[in-house]
Amino acid sequence: MSDLAMTALGATDLHVSRLGFGCSTIASLTTRHSAAEVRATLLAAVDAGVNFFDTADVYGQGDSERLLGSLFAGRRERVVIATKAGMLLAHSQQAIRVAKPLLQPLLRRWSAGHERSARARRASERQCFDPAYLRRRVEQSLRRLRTDRLDLLLLHSPPLDVAQHEEVLTLLQRLRHNGTVREFGVSAAELSHARQWAAWPGLTCLQLPLTPAPVARDGQPSLPAATLELLADLSARGIGVIAREVFGGGLSATDHAARSGALRAVLGAEGVSVALAGMGCRAHLRDNLSAFAEASLAGSQR
Repeated sequence: MSDLAMTALGATDLHVSRLGFGCSTIASLTTRHSAAEVRATLLAAVDAGVNFFDTADVYGQGDSERLLGSLFAGRRERVVIATKAGMLLAHSQQAIRVAKPLLQPLLRRWSAGHERSARARRASERQCFDPAYLRRRVEQSLRRLRTDRLDLLLLHSPPLDVAQHEEVLTLLQRLRHNGTVREFGVSAAELSHARQWAAWPGLTCLQLPLTPAPVARDGQPSLPAATLELLADLSARGIGVIAREVFGGGLSATDHAARSGALRAVLGAEGVSVALAGMGCRAHLRDNLSAFAEASLAGSQR
């Protein structure tokens, strides 16, 4: 690996930075940073070579897509944006968007409010993979992102029985055929679902939870042998892999050794194109860039 090296996403013609920007919280109710700081962080990421941004239609009640759309309207050729569809936005979440400017300052001062808000959001989550609903959500995402084509559309954590719904696959294939999306894939709810989704005709990308075990025999984080075998199989099929949950939610932003070790384990695995990291402020961005640089240096010396 080299600093923010670019790579093809599987067998597609999408070229992405190996470190990707996870956008799940950049416009959420519980974000701890000002809108100005988030915008500055996104722009600094692009300047640093990050070009892959992962969002979803429901992130921040749609405001994550709106922010990316407004910020990158004049830089569209410099970025690759993946978005997701399949979640239902509860009425309570729609109401939160209206009240968000008033609620955010209060939550920043109320530490327990972040977890309570997250629990409430998870409890309200519902899904719908009806083709008509998915098409509407794609059209709305296009408007929010201010674009006429989605780089990558992922189904958002669908249950496995959706794989049996031919009309869903037909819709995705039609969207690609008519140029509405460049590529489509699945953000799998579980790693164990990967092989079944990989069998979908035309699927070119999977987003998977890949959290390395903290310590291997050589003292470095590692992925299980079965996971490495799975990733190699996906690579042989030309399916690009986007890794999420690389840090497992338990690593300090300043624990460079642990974070760089996790990145090295994931990005060193055959078939993994990009690893996602959340970056709410420029300090987090610098920490992740530093961890990536350390992972790259260690990887080149092995």
